[in-house]
Amino acid sequence: MRDYPAHDVGANLVGLMGQDGPLAGMEVNFDHWLAGKDGEEEFMRSGGNRLPLGESSITRPVNGRDLTLTIDRDLQWYASRLLRRQVAATGSLSGVAAVMDVQTGEVLAFVDYPTFDPVAPTQSRDSDRGSRGLSDVYEPGSVQKVLTAAALLNENLVSPTTPIRVPGSLSRGGRVLHDWFEHGTLRLTMTGVLSKSSNIGTVLAADRLPALELRRYLTEFGLGGRTGSGANNETAGLLPAPSQWTQLTKDRIAFGQSVSVNALQMTAAVNAVANDGVYVPPSLIVGKATTNDGRAVGTSTVDAHRVVSKRAARQTAQMMERVLDPVAGTAPVAAVPGYRVAGKTGTAQRAVNRSYVGGGTVVSFAGFAPADKPRFTVYVVLNRPRVTGGGGSLAGPIFADLMAHTLMRYGVPPTRTRPSQLPFEW
Repeated sequence: MRDYPAHDVGANLVGLMGQDGPLAGMEVNFDHWLAGKDGEEEFMRSGGNRLPLGESSITRPVNGRDLTLTIDRDLQWYASRLLRRQVAATGSLSGVAAVMDVQTGEVLAFVDYPTFDPVAPTQSRDSDRGSRGLSDVYEPGSVQKVLTAAALLNENLVSPTTPIRVPGSLSRGGRVLHDWFEHGTLRLTMTGVLSKSSNIGTVLAADRLPALELRRYLTEFGLGGRTGSGANNETAGLLPAPSQWTQLTKDRIAFGQSVSVNALQMTAAVNAVANDGVYVPPSLIVGKATTNDGRAVGTSTVDAHRVVSKRAARQTAQMMERVLDPVAGTAPVAAVPGYRVAGKTGTAQRAVNRSYVGGGTVVSFAGFAPADKPRFTVYVVLNRPRVTGGGGSLAGPIFADLMAHTLMRYGVPPTRTRPSQLPFEW
């Protein structure tokens, strides 16, 4: 018997029990842990009556064990209502929002919409009884540029002020690359390339890093593998094998296409930059628990590792701050008044049946705050919005609201330090 007092809040992770067993979520993945064992009693009887002095034995029942999620239920509720409102306002097919503790990797909120109510599951579609944020993959778009920039900085191949001459178009491997905005030749710094989200500038900068070195960094950031969060339906994403990395493939991956992720993967990847370059696997389980297939997961099993240096991570964060610049940035609406915020927009074509034709876009915004002393990483994704806009204008406002609420809820004060003033141009 199960009681779901929060109804749809957290249902995408908790799952539900059916009449004959668990049907989704943690209920499935930890059924052995939760269920315990029935007890039994054997005795002799005659004529329907138990023989008082007959042989008997008792096997005591074993209670199931508790399973506690890292989810902050009130924050999960707030995030779910924000996301539901924006999915409806933009006509999106679906959306995901995540909040992650920078240092511990605890996932404080992970929201999908549409979702379901486990008290009345038949009132929702089967496809809503799970977590698209864990099971569905998509191309991350320009949020990926954060990882590319961090790798280049770590290898000392660029600095935030490295000058890059960005033409209006770039011919590569028989294809012509364009930016999302029309322009002539631009004189951008590396900071300007990131903040203005130039595909061409990113490709030119990434030329300094061998393809397989970029792939190694992305693997260290968690792409191409499951996070080990404890969820049962998490995909590993799609990171091309080394043999598939042509020059054109590398170019596209550098700015966020030809690679696919799930929302939790990308949250954790950006969080590594927030955490001074250390990747902390995201956790959905408090303490330690064992899945049905014998894997130990939870906050006490986390094995963190360094991806980039503290210097490279902090330089990347300073560059990301300029994305929210009120004059020249691409996402001023993602700012949180009073706080230094580092962020990055993402807009990618959405593939359907191996084609981008008619697929629409996936828009997103990822960031952390305070930028100079990060406490939380927040990531918002909208799948195929039907209104005009990109990651900054559509996902940015939800990021700002959710980040502001989280900072206030946990009593995180502004750092009151001077924001990044890195130049856009040279």
